[in-house]
Amino acid sequence: MTPIKRCVLCAGFLTFGLAAQAGLEHMNGTERPPLRQSLATIPMELNGWIGHDEAMDPEIVKRAQTTEYINRVYESRKHPGVKFSLWISYSVEGTNLRHTPEICLPSSGWEKIESQTRELSLPTSGGKELTCTRLGYGQGDLVKHVGFWYYIFGEGRLENMVRRLPITSRSSHGRTTRGSSMTVEVFYPGESDPDALALGAFSRELLVALEPILPTDRAEYYVP
Repeated sequence: MTPIKRCVLCAGFLTFGLAAQAGLEHMNGTERPPLRQSLATIPMELNGWIGHDEAMDPEIVKRAQTTEYINRVYESRKHPGVKFSLWISYSVEGTNLRHTPEICLPSSGWEKIESQTRELSLPTSGGKELTCTRLGYGQGDLVKHVGFWYYIFGEGRLENMVRRLPITSRSSHGRTTRGSSMTVEVFYPGESDPDALALGAFSRELLVALEPILPTDRAEYYVP
């Protein structure tokens, strides 16, 4: 076989391989739904909770791998002194799931307090309930609580089912997410709401504000 024919044959194999790869990617294309509205449209006032935006360190935003976020503090009108720091992070690629409290807080020197983990059931506008996990972390004499849940948008039923299995590693979600995703984290000092009553009240109001923003094709999770 002449050198020219070898080159033509190799080029043919390469073209076929590239075409096959493109075809497979098209067949297994992942839908990554955008938010229906910007996170910035979440009201500053949530039925008795008054909020204000706070600046976030650009380096933290970069590490969080977020497409859009809000960092906001809400204070209760009914309970003076009760404040919640709200961090909501949306990622088109789903990469923000690599940065849940279970991963980031221990790396920052906080130790998880297992006995302070709680699960809260929150009603939604659709009639079903959403579960929120309240986590506790300690650093010296300080105790921090975090209310946490997250969404994955655009995944199929099979992926949703697998993610709920006890054998699934939550820390791997950020590497395997087929869809876009959004995390909701509510931080506050442990002594200000030890029984998570205020957290539950705030989260219920927040869910109402989130409904016009979230894509309808979504799955909800609460285990970091």
